[in-house]
Amino acid sequence: MVLDHRARLAANPIGRRSILLVVLGVAGAPALLYVAIESRVGFDELMLLAAGGLGLLVPPHRLVAAMAPAWLLAPLAAEAFVIACGATMALGIGLLLRFVGGALQLRRAVGWLALFAAALSVSLLYPVTAGSTPLSPWHDLAGVLIGLAVAASALSAPPDPAVMAKTIAVAGAVVAGIILAGGALAAGRLVGASLNANYLGMLLALPCIAAIGLAWHARQPAWLIAAAPGAVALVQTQSRGALVAIAAGAGYLMLSKRSWPQRALVIAAGALLAVLFGDVLMELLLGGRSTTELDANSTIRAEVLRLALQVAVEHPLRGIGYGMFPPYAAAAPEMGIFINTHNEYARLVCEAGMPASALFAVLLVRAMRGGGDEAGMVLRAIVVVYATGLLFGNFLSNIFVSVPFWLALGCLLAGCRNRKAEGMPSWSTVVPRSAPDNGSPLARTGRTSSAPSTRRRSRQR
Repeated sequence: MVLDHRARLAANPIGRRSILLVVLGVAGAPALLYVAIESRVGFDELMLLAAGGLGLLVPPHRLVAAMAPAWLLAPLAAEAFVIACGATMALGIGLLLRFVGGALQLRRAVGWLALFAAALSVSLLYPVTAGSTPLSPWHDLAGVLIGLAVAASALSAPPDPAVMAKTIAVAGAVVAGIILAGGALAAGRLVGASLNANYLGMLLALPCIAAIGLAWHARQPAWLIAAAPGAVALVQTQSRGALVAIAAGAGYLMLSKRSWPQRALVIAAGALLAVLFGDVLMELLLGGRSTTELDANSTIRAEVLRLALQVAVEHPLRGIGYGMFPPYAAAAPEMGIFINTHNEYARLVCEAGMPASALFAVLLVRAMRGGGDEAGMVLRAIVVVYATGLLFGNFLSNIFVSVPFWLALGCLLAGCRNRKAEGMPSWSTVVPRSAPDNGSPLARTGRTSSAPSTRRRSRQR
C-alpha cells in the first residue's frame, strides 16, 4: 500500500504539489493570524492577509468563477469591495504559485493582453500633451489593468463556460434586486451602487443578456426569472446605449445558429421595424427624458466625437496620452468643456494611438471567432453587448461594469468548451501526457499494463 501511494504521487506531480500547498497553507494560517492580532489590523488588512491562504487552498478556476459576484457586488458596499480585492489577490497568488511549480502554463493569447496593457501604460507614462485632471489617469489605467489581469486569469485557468455564464446571470439578478430595492432616482432615472444611470445600465445589461442567452440556447425559460430584475432596472435607467447594446446581444443570440440568408432576412426585417416603430419604442422606454435633453446630449456627443477623431488624425501612432483627452477638450477653443469622449473606441485611438486600438480589436475578433457550444455563445453575447456599449460610453476603465466582459473574454480566448459534455477532465485533474491516467483502474493500483506484450509473446510462441 505504501509503494502504491508513492507511485501515485510520483506519477502525478500536480497532486504532489497540491499536498505541499495544503501543508504551507495550514502552517501559514496561524502565522497570519498572529501577525493580524499583534498588528491590530482592521477588516481590510485582515481580508488581504487571508487572501494568501485562500490562493493556496482554492483551485484557481473556482476563484475565476467567483470574480463575477465579487466585483458585481463590490460597488454596493466598502466591505464588498475589500472582499473583491482579496479574492483577486488570492487568485493571483494561486496562479503564480502554480506557474512557478510547473502545474500551469501560460497560453499564447496572454501575450495579446500584455501588449495591450503595455500600450496603455506607455501612453500614460509618455503623453504628448500635458494637462491636469480632477481624477488621476492612473485611476483609469488601474481599472483596465485589473480587468486585463482577470481576463488573463480566466484564460490561464478557465472555468466551465456554462458555470461562468450562470454565475454572471445569478450575480446580476442579485445586484439588480438590491438596486431596485434601495436605488434612487436622479432626474427621473435610476441610479445606484455609486454609478450614474448610463454606467448602471451597462452593469445591468451584461448579466441580463447572460440570463436571456441561457434561456434561449439551453431551452430553460426559468432563466428569464433571473433576467427579469435586470430588465426592469435597465429600463428605469433610461440609458439609450445600454438598451441598444442589449438589443444587439439579443440579435446575436437569435442569429448565431441561422444561415446567412436567414440572417439577412431577419436583419432587414429588424431594420424596417426600427424605421417604422423606432420612435414609438424609444418613447415608451425613454418616456421620462425630454426631447430637448436627448437632442442636446446627442449634439454634444457628436462634437466630442469629431474632436476625438481630429486628435487621432493628428497623433495617429502615440495619441495624446491615456486620460489626457478631457483636459485637451477643455483647452480646445471649439469645445471649451472638460468632457470625455463618450466612445471608448474614439478614446483609445485619440489617447493611446492606433496600435492600442488595433490590439483591442484583435482581442475582440479572437474572442468572437470559432465555434463552441451554447454556453460559449452566451459568453459571446456578453462580448457583443459590451462591445456595442463602448460606442456610447467609456466603460473600459470601470472594473465594476466590465468584469463580466473580461471574464467572458478570457474564457473565449482560452477556447474552452463544456468539459462535462466532451468528457474532458477538469483543470484540477489534468496530468502530463507522460504520466498514466489516475482515473483508470491500473493507475489506482499503481501498476502498468503488461497484458498486450504478454499476448504478443504467446502468439509468437
